[in-house]
Amino acid sequence: MMLMEPNGLKTAAASRPARCERSERVMATIVIVGEGIINHRLAALLGEHGHRVLEAADSAQALEIVRAEKPELVLADILAGNMGGCQFVQSLRAQAGWAGPRLVFLSAAYMETEARALARACGVSELIVKPAQPEALLELIDAAFAGPPPQTAKPSLEPGSAETHLRSMAGKLYERVAALERLNAQLDERAAERTEQLEVARSALEQEVTKRLWAERELTQANRRLHDKAVRDALTGLYNRGYLEESLDREESRARRSDQSLGVMMIDIDHFKRCNDTFGHAAGDTVLRAVAQQMLSLARGEDILCRYGGEEFALVMANASPGTMLERAEKISLGVRNLEIESDGRRVGPVTLSVGIAMFPDHGANGQPCTEPRQRDAIAS
Repeated sequence: MMLMEPNGLKTAAASRPARCERSERVMATIVIVGEGIINHRLAALLGEHGHRVLEAADSAQALEIVRAEKPELVLADILAGNMGGCQFVQSLRAQAGWAGPRLVFLSAAYMETEARALARACGVSELIVKPAQPEALLELIDAAFAGPPPQTAKPSLEPGSAETHLRSMAGKLYERVAALERLNAQLDERAAERTEQLEVARSALEQEVTKRLWAERELTQANRRLHDKAVRDALTGLYNRGYLEESLDREESRARRSDQSLGVMMIDIDHFKRCNDTFGHAAGDTVLRAVAQQMLSLARGEDILCRYGGEEFALVMANASPGTMLERAEKISLGVRNLEIESDGRRVGPVTLSVGIAMFPDHGANGQPCTEPRQRDAIAS
């Protein structure tokens, strides 16, 4: 239970005007001896209700404050500071005399019985048990001011009685510390268990994330393979006719927007049927693959090279002049003618090409390949 919950503090602040109207409430200078969050909250509570509150870390500092400030009330932890409760009482009385401030001891609830006995032995009649509700604390402070003056309560210490009470309180402190140590050990154990659980959960989550990333990567690769199958020719690895037709529409629109030329080159392998009939279809496939790779090695990165069908190929070149197209056609024809192609130990070739070039928009209103002789410039090699 906290000394001062947020809602308790609000209640005290809200009811402050009513308390201030009560004539019996004394607004006084109060010294609180002893550190700790509960003492600080007690100081704040008393300050909220109009008292002048001074805080002392230990008994020696409290005596200095009492000497300088002449407070009406001292609230001291019964075991706080650098001297025992009774020793503090004796030092306070020796310094301030019996007309000094009223003294109220503060004690933890678990040692209340022992603290009350020690307080009585020291001549202190009032004891506040911490923590307590704000309303109860204020009533106890009022009762302290309403009680008899300090000189009516004199110490009644018998030889060894203080030591007896202190030993009893020390035993309670030992028990309290032991209980706190057991609680701390339990908390450490639970924290370790929780950490282990979190580590297991983290490892499982990491494995799940890794598994999903691999699955996503495999799916991406599978989609890419499917896309490649859809747009590429299985024999040569070049783009297929469907991709060519799709690309021509896109490149045509781009050429129109940028007002640039677009070249389309149609390439046929000469006498390919004779090659198949003479050397067999396996040799024909070897020729198609070799020609495709040679043309691909001479194409620009932005060019679109496709197998149009059978032994026909198409090369689309954006932003290329007729001169550039003609130069590229000659390089392709010469490169293919110089190929040394073998199939089943036999040399196939030399292979020659027939190439037709069409320019957009000079040779047509759209980007579709022009195959009519009257619509293209033919280059036979």
